[in-house]
Amino acid sequence: MSSALYLILLFSALWTFSFCGTRQFHVVVDAKAWTDAQQYCREKFTDLATIESQEEMNALIAVLNGTAGDFWIGMSYNTNWAWSDGSAISYSDWMSGEPNNIGIENCAKFSNQYAFKWNNIQCYLLLQFICYKRLPLILIKEPKTWREALRYCRDNHVDLVSVHTEEIQHWVETAVYYASTANVWMGLRHTCAQNFWFWLSGSTMCYQNWAPGNGTRVEDCSGGERSGAVQSGSKKWVSLPENQRLNFICTTSEEY
Repeated sequence: MSSALYLILLFSALWTFSFCGTRQFHVVVDAKAWTDAQQYCREKFTDLATIESQEEMNALIAVLNGTAGDFWIGMSYNTNWAWSDGSAISYSDWMSGEPNNIGIENCAKFSNQYAFKWNNIQCYLLLQFICYKRLPLILIKEPKTWREALRYCRDNHVDLVSVHTEEIQHWVETAVYYASTANVWMGLRHTCAQNFWFWLSGSTMCYQNWAPGNGTRVEDCSGGERSGAVQSGSKKWVSLPENQRLNFICTTSEEY
């Protein structure tokens, strides 16, 4: 790694970024009452589904992949409507005239029969449900060079993501669903002097997911060091010049 890159890491900057917290949605087809579904999600994943944007709602619909029926989400009414995990309500998609019958119908669900719009019903009814798992990484939707992305992740989170297992690759695939650039930076770096790829975290390159023609040949270093990105479409890895401006994925925990 060059001395210039180390110097970059000594300085911090205050930037405003748009970002997406990463939730991985899971469909559970075993019908339960709302409170039982909540308990199941908290034991097996993180919680019943919280949905904070149309992008997340679209991702949830994609996970259903044609599964039909009614599904609990993590919104219920006590003294007001609230998400099960305590998240602030920044988005909703109620059917026209809903919610109604407050005090009797205090739990929220949606159905593919009604364009995935939400409505409230009695909490004791048995429905399928959506859980989510909170992932230890976050997509930053601001186009930056690889070095700028690295500096931001280390200043504000932990690091650029290292994808050293298939499970982490699945997490990354969840994150890049929301990307606004065709490729997304990872913590994957190439050294021209020694001609090999390495993860910034020091993880070994046991797991690889290169797109055809990438990562397995001698790199063109005429324009400087190369860095690794994941394609938003195919989810494969590609080798790119470090000065391209892309979204990027930071880790938010040192244990993942």
